[in-house]
Amino acid sequence: MTHRLRCLSLGVLFSLLAIPAISQESREIHKSGPFGKDGRLFVDTYKGTLEVTTWDKAEIDIVARIESEGSGNRAREDVEDTQVRVDLSSNSARIKTDYSRVRHNHSFFGFFEAGTNELPLVHYKIKVPVSVRVEVKDYKSSTTVSDIQSEVVIDSYKGDIDVSRLSGSVNVKTYKGKARIDVASLSGRSRVETYKGEIDFRLPKGGGFELDAEVGRDARFSSDFGLERERSRNRRRGYDARVAVNGGGPVVRLKCDKGTVRLLER
Repeated sequence: MTHRLRCLSLGVLFSLLAIPAISQESREIHKSGPFGKDGRLFVDTYKGTLEVTTWDKAEIDIVARIESEGSGNRAREDVEDTQVRVDLSSNSARIKTDYSRVRHNHSFFGFFEAGTNELPLVHYKIKVPVSVRVEVKDYKSSTTVSDIQSEVVIDSYKGDIDVSRLSGSVNVKTYKGKARIDVASLSGRSRVETYKGEIDFRLPKGGGFELDAEVGRDARFSSDFGLERERSRNRRRGYDARVAVNGGGPVVRLKCDKGTVRLLER
C-alpha cells in the first residue's frame, strides 16, 4: 500500500470514529391519583411495551415513555407529536396512545401516512390495586400483567403477552402473537383464542374446570390434563370437546385455528 493510500485510509478511519453516536429522542409522562380497589383500567396502545403490576395502595401510577427508534429533527417532532391520552377518575382509567398528529405530519394531502416503522415506541409502566380489572387493546407491543386478582382481558394482533400469577379469570385473543398465561386460582369463566399464534395456558394442578374446546384441523393442541382421549373421532375436524376436568368448575373456552395451544399444569 502506498503512503498516500495509507494516509487516506487512516483519514477515513478517523472520520468514522469522529461520527457521534446516534441518540434516541424521548420524553416521559407521569400521572397518578386515587384509585378504588374495584376500579377498571383500559389501555389502547400500538407498539412498545406495557407493564401492569400491583401494590397495596389505593392509587394508580402511570408512567409513559415515548421513544423514537431514530434520531434527528423529524424523530424529535414525532416524539413531541405522539400523545398519551389519560382519562382518570377514582374508579376508571382510560389510557390511549394517539398517533394522529404524527400520521398527519407524514401525510401528503391525506395520502402516504406514516408507516408502522416511523411511529415512536410508547413504553408504559402502570401500578394498580390488586383487584382492578385490566383490559388491553394492542397491535404489536410486549404486554406483561402480574398478580391481578380480578379479570384480565387482552386483545392483541402481533404482540407478545405474559400474564402471571393471576387469581380470577382471563380473556385473551391474539393473531400471530405469543401468549403465556399463568393462573394461580381460576374463579370465573375464561377464554383463550388464537389464529396462527401460540398460547401456553397454565392452570393449577388438580384444579377443577369445564373445558369447552374447539381446535381446527390445522392447529396443534396438547394437554397435561389427559384430554387426548376426548379427541374427535373425525380427525379432519381437529379437536372438539366439552369435558369436566377434575370434577368441573369455571368454564374455560379454548379456540384455536392454525396455531398452537398448550394446556399445562401449574
